[in-house]
Amino acid sequence: MIRDQHGLETTAASEQAVRRYDDMILHYLGLRQDTGDRLKAVFDADPEMPMALCARGYFMKLFCTPPLERKAEESLAAAQKLAAKGATDRERRHVAALGAWCRGDIAGATDAWEEILLDHPRDVLAIRLAHFTHFYLGDSGAMRDSVARVLPHWSAEQPGYGFVVGYEAFGLEETGAYAEAESAGRRAVAINGRDIWATHAVAHVMEMQGRLRDGIAWLDGLSGGWGACNNFRFHAWWHKCLFHLELEQFDAILDLYDREVRADTTTADYLDMSNAIALLWRLQEAGADVGERWVELADKAEGKIDDHIFAFHDAHYMMALSVDGRRRKADAMLDTMEAAAAHGDTTEGPIFREVGLPLCRAIAAYGRGEYGAAVDLLAPVRREVYRIGGSHAQRDLFFRLLVAAALRSGRYKLARALTAERNARNPGSAWGWKRAAAAMDGLGETAGAEAARQRAIELMA
Repeated sequence: MIRDQHGLETTAASEQAVRRYDDMILHYLGLRQDTGDRLKAVFDADPEMPMALCARGYFMKLFCTPPLERKAEESLAAAQKLAAKGATDRERRHVAALGAWCRGDIAGATDAWEEILLDHPRDVLAIRLAHFTHFYLGDSGAMRDSVARVLPHWSAEQPGYGFVVGYEAFGLEETGAYAEAESAGRRAVAINGRDIWATHAVAHVMEMQGRLRDGIAWLDGLSGGWGACNNFRFHAWWHKCLFHLELEQFDAILDLYDREVRADTTTADYLDMSNAIALLWRLQEAGADVGERWVELADKAEGKIDDHIFAFHDAHYMMALSVDGRRRKADAMLDTMEAAAAHGDTTEGPIFREVGLPLCRAIAAYGRGEYGAAVDLLAPVRREVYRIGGSHAQRDLFFRLLVAAALRSGRYKLARALTAERNARNPGSAWGWKRAAAAMDGLGETAGAEAARQRAIELMA
């Protein structure tokens, strides 16, 4: 047994293999694009290292694409054979977690990582993976608390400490503790200016507080350190676009879209697709001309209609198909989603059934111009949409769709109520005040509409 950089006993053929594993983990935490190469270096040193096999299986699952699901199962099978021959209890529990994930039991995998952390609170791989699945299961409180439980066992001298503080920041932001979140995020970035996860956590705070110019300056000031990051850098640029969107700086957004957010139009990665689809829809709803940019996204979405890994992803693919008028493909996707929803033995099955399907049907109805139907489908489940995962900023897309559908279908009282709710929660959003004005115009409430428009003008000034 050789101890890794956090003092955890690790089954490996050599000290070199463990040191390479340590290096790979830090690159993974930093969202570095060469993480895969670092993992290959581990296998060069030890092709039968149980934790390296688990890591490879986890990484294959993180891609959220069916062809790589099979590779995850291959890694699992190899890890299970090695664990049977000899491994630590912690390593066997990682193998079990990977097994649960491969079976579609995401909640079971998350529970397994949390159990590992009770005994090994410096197992940073378990920390990061639990952070990911809590996020995509929509449990922001669990995401916050998961990090809070382990932080007392960490210190600034330990490798990767800053990344853990960055996870703390994001969990705090998603649960509304904005001051604490910004403080933690800034501490993490002070430790490592290239920590793009912590950088984006602070951007989330500024987004939720309507601090548009602060957000633009914050991201601009740190973007020079993103060159070695993987595709998550596209998501960081997406956040910058959201600040410009509130200011209705459409030309700046389209320039960033083409140069950064969608710089690589060959990728069909779920996060890259979600970034682009969500941004184009917001732009179009705000009145911008996005040209032919929907076509390549809809083309790639067609290849995703049978995936059904997370409902969050599916809702974005449905949006691309619907906006581009591909009704037959949208209908086909709804049919296969119904089959996925019937799997009661998976974590996502009930989420597809109870939230994902109504949401995607609402998106499809909106795309057909059936705005009243979209309201009828989405309004009853709108408080359950958090269950599909994603951040508050990401899920705001679906709230905007509901408001837009209410306005377009003449349901002005509902639109007035929804915008009042949003403006109380996010008073710094000019978008919310403009839609409130539109709702009050529809109701003939001239004075209220004018006051709301004036508030939007002040925010954008």
